[in-house]
Amino acid sequence: MKLKAPQLVHRIKGGHFLMLEVSSTYDPMGRRAFAVGDVRNDELLIFYDVVGRGTGLMSQMREGDEVRVFAPLGKRLFDYEGNKHLLIGGGVGLAGLSLYGKELRDMGKEVVFVYGARSAEHLGMSDWLKEEGFDFILFTDDGSAGRKGLVTEVLREFGKDWRVSACGPKPMLKALRNLSQETGHEVFLSLEERMACGWGVCLGCVVKDPEGGYRRVCYEGPVFNAREVIF
Repeated sequence: MKLKAPQLVHRIKGGHFLMLEVSSTYDPMGRRAFAVGDVRNDELLIFYDVVGRGTGLMSQMREGDEVRVFAPLGKRLFDYEGNKHLLIGGGVGLAGLSLYGKELRDMGKEVVFVYGARSAEHLGMSDWLKEEGFDFILFTDDGSAGRKGLVTEVLREFGKDWRVSACGPKPMLKALRNLSQETGHEVFLSLEERMACGWGVCLGCVVKDPEGGYRRVCYEGPVFNAREVIF
C-alpha cells in the first residue's frame, strides 16, 4: 500500500511504525499497526499480508481512498553504530528493517539482507530488494526459493564484526537470541506485538524483561537489545 503523506515523510526513520484505521466503523474496531517499509518522494510504503478482517479490508482499498493514520510511532529505534550490518527478516517482518537498510546504505555502510519465509509465495518483498539493488540471501522452509532452511543458520557465516538487527516471528527472534549467545554477535530485535493504542496507554503490547518487569513495545521500543527482553 502506498500512502501519499507529504506532511509525514520527512519525520519517518527506519524502525518507525504507524497505526492505520482500516474502517470508519466499529467493525473491526481500532487501528492496526504496520511498519513503515519505505519512503519514496511523498509516499509511505506499507507491506502487509492479508491475514484477517482488517488486512482484508485494506486489500479492497483503491487509489484515491483516504485513510487516517497515527504516525510516526516508536520511541526507541535502531542506531547506526558499526560499519557492517546484517538485517534478518522473517516474512512480512522484513518491512521493519527495509527503510533502516536504506538509511545505512546512504551512510556508506555495508548492508546484507537475509529474508526467510515458509515458501516462495510468502517472499513478497523480494522484488523490493531487487529494485533497491541490495545484497540479499533468501531462505524458505520448503526450499521453493533460495536456500532450504531457517534464516537463523546464516549467523554462523558472518563474523562478530557484523551488527545484527532482526524483525519477524517470535520463534525466529528467540532462536537468533539464543544462537547469538554462542556466536557472540550483538543482536537487536524489532518486536511485533498486537497493539490497540500505539503510544503506551493500553498496555496491550508488553513483554517481560530479565528483571521481572515489563516493557511496552510501542513506547519503550519497538527496538530492543536481545538481552533486554524475554519471550
